[in-house]
Amino acid sequence: MQTSLAALPPASQRVQGLLTGRLHEPWSVFRLAWTLGLSSRTLHRLVLREFGLAPMQLVRQARMAEARAMLEAARPGATVTRVAHDCGLVHLGRFSQEYARHFGESPSETLRRARRRAAALAGGMPRMASTAA
Repeated sequence: MQTSLAALPPASQRVQGLLTGRLHEPWSVFRLAWTLGLSSRTLHRLVLREFGLAPMQLVRQARMAEARAMLEAARPGATVTRVAHDCGLVHLGRFSQEYARHFGESPSETLRRARRRAAALAGGMPRMASTAA
């Protein structure tokens, strides 16, 4: 269940805002807690209470959601590798497996589908070669 950002207590809003704006950074529980001015234990209790996850699970979930959004937006020249790195996901094999588990398709399938959709909207639907001789 996704909680509305406005409905969260201020500390939870800071956690969410920090993750949203700085996903690419190499977060650890200690670094996240230090950046937010909380103890690691307080951070863990807060994130568990508000989001139902451990802090690093929340980081991974936020990164996956951002990667999916970026792949679905499919800017020209976008690659799965570039998107993964932009979201702080550096182990590409693990990213691909976890992505497929979460979304039911590989990241490259999402990117292909987004490119096809963008081409169709632009009127540039690729033509099939004629087989008639």
